[in-house]
Amino acid sequence: MEDHHYIERVLKGDLNAYTPLVEKYRRYVFVLVTRTCTHPAEAEELAQDVFVKAYEHLSTFRGASAFSTWLYRIAFNTAVSHARKKKRYGVSIDEIDPRRFAVSEDESNEGEGKALRREERYVALERLVASLPADEQMLVSLFYKEGLKMEEIAYICGLSLTNTKVKIHRIRKKIHTLFKEEYSDETDE
Repeated sequence: MEDHHYIERVLKGDLNAYTPLVEKYRRYVFVLVTRTCTHPAEAEELAQDVFVKAYEHLSTFRGASAFSTWLYRIAFNTAVSHARKKKRYGVSIDEIDPRRFAVSEDESNEGEGKALRREERYVALERLVASLPADEQMLVSLFYKEGLKMEEIAYICGLSLTNTKVKIHRIRKKIHTLFKEEYSDETDE
């Protein structure tokens, strides 16, 4: 069944109709909020907060966009707000759990040295992304990891389409510059 069917049932008082929506989007919301926190329990709690907020505000969903886009906007705002609070209270938002990174079989066939360098670059790239402000991390995640269209990202983030494109372009340039600086330092030693 389509999302609007479940939404109508929830709004008519069928609380159980919300479960299929949670099941359908649980993974996507969890992945999105993990961009601002590295502890799985914290991310799980944040994802639950997103679904509670969505449920509480379901009557405000007008259907102008897909339910998933509307839900991602709630997730984005919740995660960015959470990251800002963490930063305000001195908790680092750029912790990286090295177990999140693994070398694929294809890379392991390249030879140990080459695969290791690729993994190191990937870890460095993830660390650089994690060092960005929370809103920039979300833009990177929505575009590159979730594969959303620019129009959807603009809606989720409350930005104009042009502003979204400019921000993503600037973030890409910033990461590229930081990445080059990090690797040029290694070759200079």
